[in-house]
Amino acid sequence: MPLFNGSQLINDDCYLIGISSERRWYPVYCKPNKEKKLAELAGEKHISWYLPTFPHHRITRGQRIETQRPMFPGYIFLQLDRQQNWQVKLSGLAIRILTVTEKTEPTLVNDLNLIRKFELLSRTQPVKVRSDLVPGKRFTIAHGQFKGTEGVIVKRKNRTEFIVHLDFLNFVLATVSAMDIL
Repeated sequence: MPLFNGSQLINDDCYLIGISSERRWYPVYCKPNKEKKLAELAGEKHISWYLPTFPHHRITRGQRIETQRPMFPGYIFLQLDRQQNWQVKLSGLAIRILTVTEKTEPTLVNDLNLIRKFELLSRTQPVKVRSDLVPGKRFTIAHGQFKGTEGVIVKRKNRTEFIVHLDFLNFVLATVSAMDIL
């Protein structure tokens, strides 16, 4: 679970992403397969970054190999000031830094903390990232690790999916699970 606070890699599952008065969180759209390279560069420049990943399993030469894949291919989240913003643009790795304002940053930070919860969940059960919207009745979870999260429950083929729409990124996170763990 790659999260770097500007000086060290964070492995604490309870660590929450916060807002700073000097820097703002931005979704950065990078060149194909350059998310990890941009994270490396950001670390060298003491820039806080977050690259949400989930486990991916494949079989190579008869051996099962687990790798970490970005949840949102092409995106990394960086906490930047104006000077760092230019450094990222000049790196040649970023295609575009999405616009974030003082008003929209709290929504993005809430989405990032929700993504972290799904990232943790992906360690124990499958989590899918989809870019399609799913119709259904919205609700708010009252208990458990997703308390306060709004989402949709959809029944498909004898299974239940919990779906959360990330408003800022226009992506959907979904997991198939027993409802008691939510």
